[in-house]
Amino acid sequence: MIQSRRSFINSMLAFMLGFGKKQLPASQLRKNCANSIHRLNSGKLLPAISLGGLPGAGRGKPQQESGGKLATAMDRETGGQTVSYSGLVKLDAPDIAEDGSIVPITIESELPGVEAIWVFVEKNPSPLAARFDLERNLDPFVSLRIKMNESSKVIAMVKSGNGYFSTGKNVKVVAGGCG
Repeated sequence: MIQSRRSFINSMLAFMLGFGKKQLPASQLRKNCANSIHRLNSGKLLPAISLGGLPGAGRGKPQQESGGKLATAMDRETGGQTVSYSGLVKLDAPDIAEDGSIVPITIESELPGVEAIWVFVEKNPSPLAARFDLERNLDPFVSLRIKMNESSKVIAMVKSGNGYFSTGKNVKVVAGGCG
């Protein structure tokens, strides 16, 4: 049976909105939809966005809240160890950044034996912005420009022989840089 493009789209939209009489497993639904699209387009598949409304289609896991992504990123970098606030870690960043694509920051530490420095941006799609592994004979100082998606907290984390220490600062972004 050959369907017109309009009737196919209408029937798929109705099904995705829950008007279908029989509930199929997501894998079978995706297969049926892909087969219909294949027939409709004579071998040319529509963009993947056409499958975006289907359960299980797209990127896999549901999006986490930005705080959950930040905690996950920090846990991954520290191996689940506790991160403590320290006044010996200094983060210099502007209070207001006019352009989120180039936010200058400087991090330095007075802690002994600094091995690594991390920069996290809480509300970025990927919270880990930078990581620096330092030799023991280097001063624990880095200066860089980061991208910020929106106004959020910037966190500097340092690994010293005594553990993990951090500090943070809220930066207001006027124009976004990650999108």
